[in-house]
Amino acid sequence: MGLTLWIDQNTFATNLLEKVFKKKDLELYTLTRGQDFAYLIHDLKPEVLVIDVKTASVDIEIFKTEFLSSPEISGLPVILIDGDIDFIPHKIGEIKRPFDPFKIPDMIFRMRGLTN
Repeated sequence: MGLTLWIDQNTFATNLLEKVFKKKDLELYTLTRGQDFAYLIHDLKPEVLVIDVKTASVDIEIFKTEFLSSPEISGLPVILIDGDIDFIPHKIGEIKRPFDPFKIPDMIFRMRGLTN
């Protein structure tokens, strides 16, 4: 599995996830805001985007503009945390809170139809 871009304002959860991914030798890049992320899609070329709905909703219009204006996002598989965002295509799954950070990599593999 290539890079996972994780957008979530919950720094406690993302710090744990970074440790889990590193231990499993998997790539993870985290952001705490749903703004100024589109350029990272182009630069980092993640294979999956995980978005916390609450984080994206803080400034949903800015998030929507960035999301819809980035051609790199158009085919990117998206996993949402706790909810739905109607303008996002290619949703492949949802993660519900509370979640076990140690199970997240396997959940992402399964949602993407991959084996680890």
